[in-house]
Amino acid sequence: MDRTSRLGLAVCLILLITLEFTVDKFYPQPKSKPAVTAPASASAAAPAGIAPAMAASVNPSVAAAPSVPVVETLTVIENDAIKVTFTSVGAAIKEVELKQQKADNGGHIVLNAESHSNVLALTGWPGADTANFQSQTAPDGVVFSCDLPGGVKWVRTYAFGKYQESESGMSGFLRVFGHKMARHLGQPETQHLVYTLDVSDTLTNTGTTDVTLPAYTLSVGRADPLRVGGYYYEISNQYLGSGWLANKFHLTTVSDFTPGYIPFIGVKTRDGKDQFSSQIVDPSPLNWIGVENQFFTVLLTPVAEHSIQNGSFHCFNPRDPEGNLIVKRDPENYILPGYEPDIEASATFPAISVPAGKVVILNYGLYTGPKDFNRLDALGANQGELMNYGWFELLIVPMLTVLHFWFLIFHNYGVAIILLTLMIKAITWPLQSIANHSGKRMQALAPKLKELQARHKEHPEKLQTETFALYKEYGVNPFGGCLPALVQMPVFFSLYYMLQNAVELRGQSFLWVHDLTQPDTVASWALPFVIPFLNTSHLSIHPLPIMVTALTVVMMRMTPQIGDPTQAKVAQFMPIFFLLIFYNFAAALSLYYVINNCVSIVQIYRNLRKPLPELKRVPRKK
Repeated sequence: MDRTSRLGLAVCLILLITLEFTVDKFYPQPKSKPAVTAPASASAAAPAGIAPAMAASVNPSVAAAPSVPVVETLTVIENDAIKVTFTSVGAAIKEVELKQQKADNGGHIVLNAESHSNVLALTGWPGADTANFQSQTAPDGVVFSCDLPGGVKWVRTYAFGKYQESESGMSGFLRVFGHKMARHLGQPETQHLVYTLDVSDTLTNTGTTDVTLPAYTLSVGRADPLRVGGYYYEISNQYLGSGWLANKFHLTTVSDFTPGYIPFIGVKTRDGKDQFSSQIVDPSPLNWIGVENQFFTVLLTPVAEHSIQNGSFHCFNPRDPEGNLIVKRDPENYILPGYEPDIEASATFPAISVPAGKVVILNYGLYTGPKDFNRLDALGANQGELMNYGWFELLIVPMLTVLHFWFLIFHNYGVAIILLTLMIKAITWPLQSIANHSGKRMQALAPKLKELQARHKEHPEKLQTETFALYKEYGVNPFGGCLPALVQMPVFFSLYYMLQNAVELRGQSFLWVHDLTQPDTVASWALPFVIPFLNTSHLSIHPLPIMVTALTVVMMRMTPQIGDPTQAKVAQFMPIFFLLIFYNFAAALSLYYVINNCVSIVQIYRNLRKPLPELKRVPRKK
């Protein structure tokens, strides 16, 4: 490697290290120890550093408690999928336990357990936020009732949703296909788990004059960070926040509340904020709004004729004078309780007119469960958009179907991923063969290229012109090996989105992997400092990413190096960069790349055994 190449490589390393510390300073995303579980009450105290007005905007009862103590009554209903705890204060939902989803502590995943507001808590109507409802259980739900000022009787009814299996659309087709395959294999069909609640607000005007209830807000609750091994996940902006659908899908993440900076320079481009409205991004009414993490969501969808005016999003994290989120850590560099990202959302609806002696009914659908495309898409109103697949959905959904098919047979998602990878490689094998053939033609042309390099080494411009003339003379495309790889890129990105967010893989083991959605850690040691690039204070051994790197090195060694020798030497460092980038990815992704690289090595080996093609000059057109 010459002096210029060494200098370029050094500059790249310095820029990468500078980027790491810049991101760590302005966008801190550390692990965090579990926060202390808030007591089951109508409201929770806001973390230190939060303005009282902000806490009151979500739960006004915190700022203005009634003079007479309110006796809260809790009501619980459950089915095979969820256990819902209601409070009589505001007729809202305190928390939802997902009975089919195991938590790290041995219990179940609980949504909204540490929120500042209860789900569907209503503010805006006089007395609604502090009203203590009378409750009565029903066969498949619960009914709350209270009297509002002005002679309006308010009855709120919760009932488990009626599971409707739509056979239309992509999700309907895949569901029917899955059931047919299960029957063909002699296995029981997938259980119909109901994660939805049908919510109905019945407003009866018992007076003699019309009553207009002002615009009101319903809380959607908190985007709960997930925990594993007693600690929070590495928080990713992509997986913690709120999503909503107006003219198109929008995603709110932690970064939307933090100040913006120009990378490397550190110049601020925007201030941090505690809250903002969806109208800033898209002024159109919302079809639905939800809070979400990597695998679970709480999703509110009103009936079509009763759309959401706008969504509001709140970040409760303490801030420094510059607006950056305050991060406090313990000696092991884990974030302290109360300082993990805390995002909550609410939906604002227009005013309601209730004529004298009339009844007005407002209906909503509430989904509280896993982010499963088939389930969400079956709800209608394009709620499958919450998965944020984009146009990759055209590839992801069929691949998910194949993954589920192999799981039905082998009952192991690790085996299913291996078989899916082999199927993808079988489909893309011809493309890779084209790339390999192009590489062999370049290899056959190598002696002539070396002659040109020796003849014109003092004249780079002349060398470039003669090189492309040589390619044209023998009909060799120097980019022939790249084009098939570009065609395969959508497949790779689709697999990344699918495997990183597939709730089906959560908690699924394979060989030494305990959870396919987490890195395959086999050993870990605490360190007194944070490792650059990996953004962790623990030295962990992840065999699968190491295997990916080793196999990549083998592939590079096997592939003939044609072209600029300096570029070839710089490329030798790329496996190290990939190791640092992918080290903390989901084990499912690493498993895919291990199998993919193994098959690619076999294909390269077969290609190397073939003789070099005979190059012939392309006849010139007259």
